[in-house]
Amino acid sequence: MERKITIEEKVFYREDYQMRMLKANNLEGLLKTGGRGMNESSYYDYDVSGKISMKAMYERSKISAQDIKIFLRDMRMVVKEVETFLLNIHCILLSPEYIFYENDRYFFCYYPLAQQDLWEAFHGLTEYFVKQADYQDQEGIEMIFLLHKRTMEENYSLEKLTAECLQKPAEADEAADEEELEAGSGYDLNQEQEWEGSVMRETGNFWTPVKHLLGKRRKPKWGEWDGLHIEEEEL
Repeated sequence: MERKITIEEKVFYREDYQMRMLKANNLEGLLKTGGRGMNESSYYDYDVSGKISMKAMYERSKISAQDIKIFLRDMRMVVKEVETFLLNIHCILLSPEYIFYENDRYFFCYYPLAQQDLWEAFHGLTEYFVKQADYQDQEGIEMIFLLHKRTMEENYSLEKLTAECLQKPAEADEAADEEELEAGSGYDLNQEQEWEGSVMRETGNFWTPVKHLLGKRRKPKWGEWDGLHIEEEEL
């Protein structure tokens, strides 16, 4: 049975180059999308048959390091895929209710009317990771706090950040050694790693750094993003 979600917005529907590109090509990592207009509104339908949303999935379980690695791998892939087809990466939705999972893969909604910044949206998603993390998984905790910290920086590199998190431990150590050599005596590797290690040193109270980080979060710039209405249907 086909299952879909629909995003509705009170604006006249116009089928621009984005929808034509999505219909003509099967972009890896994006949910199959259809657009239509009715009653002076625009409707975008996404086929989610056999899939579960990230929001629903982590209501039942906690996010582990492996979950984060799979997500980062798939997010990086879909961003590159969207760029390859000359579409707007800022139209990739990164809210948990718009990200779907099936068979060790994540799938994303491409929403042509999106008014967001992908980097700001990803920072918001890391806050969700902090809240839903498995606090018995040390690797996962360190990775999530690293993501949350780095995404608070201005003009951070999403590509470099995801690559850093996906590196094997030995590769990450080698990369750090190379940076230390390039920086000379002014580079302090221990200082660079102090924050990540502090996550596990907070006298066993993992929520102390969580509250500290959430208190520092930036004011989101969503524009008209909060006005979306979502429907879920079964056909």
